[in-house]
Amino acid sequence: MKTRTPRAAEVVRSPQHPVVKEARRLDADAAARRREKKGIAWGRHLALEALAAAVPIETALLSPDLEKDDEGTRLAGALARTGARVVRVTPALLDGIAAGAGDQGVALVVRRPGTTLDDLVGARRSLLLLAHGIQDPGNLGSILRSARSLGAEGAAVLEGSADPWSSRALRAAMGATFRLPVVESTAAQVLPRLRQAGLRLVAAVSSEGTTPDRTDLKSPVALLLGREGSGLPEDLVAAAQDRVRIPMSPGADSLNVHAAAAILLYETNRQRTSR
Repeated sequence: MKTRTPRAAEVVRSPQHPVVKEARRLDADAAARRREKKGIAWGRHLALEALAAAVPIETALLSPDLEKDDEGTRLAGALARTGARVVRVTPALLDGIAAGAGDQGVALVVRRPGTTLDDLVGARRSLLLLAHGIQDPGNLGSILRSARSLGAEGAAVLEGSADPWSSRALRAAMGATFRLPVVESTAAQVLPRLRQAGLRLVAAVSSEGTTPDRTDLKSPVALLLGREGSGLPEDLVAAAQDRVRIPMSPGADSLNVHAAAAILLYETNRQRTSR
């Protein structure tokens, strides 16, 4: 006999409800998310990933329709068992927190792990990814997703970049942020630690670099990528031990930064696994 999680007696319908206002505030304010060490994640897949990775969940906002199927019923029960505050809200209120959350029926306020720079570089890492000035949260999240999938052991999100724990970045990462050690820091703090840890800094450039297949990516490296268009600042390029460029067809002068990251990560993985 199938057991169903009991529904809450009340469904919140007002956008002025304190829990709804709090979630909306956090989604809109990156400084608050960083200060309070929280994030907003929405969607069934991300909720399941958060549960699997044991990410601390502070609040679960659930649509009354979530339990209309078996998966939703199991998800609601699992969220309730974490001890999180569970609040039933209308799909329209979920969409007001993060567009698209209403259809999925779930949005979470999660607490960030306390990963430090020491955790990132102090564990004999052999492949890290550094993102500098990646302002688009979708690109940043996609980069973290590829990093997790292609063997990176951690990532540093440097100055000028989006918040990796925003709802858009978490959605694009599809759970990678919950499992990959990720820190927000500055180049001035990270680069000396890389040298101490024995990682070579490889900067992605648009010209005057070697192609990925002719760059040594087998030894411990940190791949450094910058924003599309302007790329990396000159001082960061100068600080790198190697510079790598991705060859493109004549007339093409730029590549989506996530695509560039995926290419470099794939080539690193290929070199390390190829005979």
